[in-house]
Amino acid sequence: MPRRGSLATLLLGLVVSCPHPSPPPLAPRVVLWAWERPEDLSFLTDPAVEVSVLLATLELRASRWHTYSRQQPLRLPAGMRPRGTIRLEMRDGASLAHYSPSQLRAVAQRLVDLARARDVSVLQLDFDARESEQTAYLALLRQTRELLGASRRLSITGLASWCVEGSWLARAPVDEVVPQLFRMGPEGPTWRARFARGRASPCGRSVGLALDERHRAPPGVNTLYLFNPQPWTAEALAQAMTDLTP
Repeated sequence: MPRRGSLATLLLGLVVSCPHPSPPPLAPRVVLWAWERPEDLSFLTDPAVEVSVLLATLELRASRWHTYSRQQPLRLPAGMRPRGTIRLEMRDGASLAHYSPSQLRAVAQRLVDLARARDVSVLQLDFDARESEQTAYLALLRQTRELLGASRRLSITGLASWCVEGSWLARAPVDEVVPQLFRMGPEGPTWRARFARGRASPCGRSVGLALDERHRAPPGVNTLYLFNPQPWTAEALAQAMTDLTP
């Protein structure tokens, strides 16, 4: 029979040698895009599920722009402070690259005014900037960041192809870039495979997926934005959490 001290040493060695199981990865925070249509999201009860409301669409032309504010009704859980998305679209052959500094400043002020009017926690811009517009877009983001202040975060959506080393996004003064991993066409499988292998710099750990494209979120995602081409329901959200989350 081993002595008491030897037995204790043996047991301690067994405890130390047995690796502790790794904790399961945390489920990502989920943000539902509430687009321009009637939406009743009052069924949401999980604090890990947020909503980003389409506040408005700005149609930008060569010398003027028009704001189409949200017209459709939206119901949220009591006390929820939503995020806010604003869509920017160039019209009539206009280009953001041709906007003067004063025009960019005026657009930035309009974006911030819309965010403050709705008191959103995050302002997100949705703009498919062409290569020729990227410098102007960076200038617009700098102006928006300055006017927005520190009380609200600034987010932008982006194309998956922007998420490469040395991308112009590295100079964007934003808190979050959300690459949209849907509606990508023939290059979709290539980019999904790239994101599945790990973080695609400089896009961080947020991605956007669509419910009608059944592709799971890549590993390591901490914020998952979901687009539903149909009105949201509790059943649709539950199915998305089953089909799309890691």
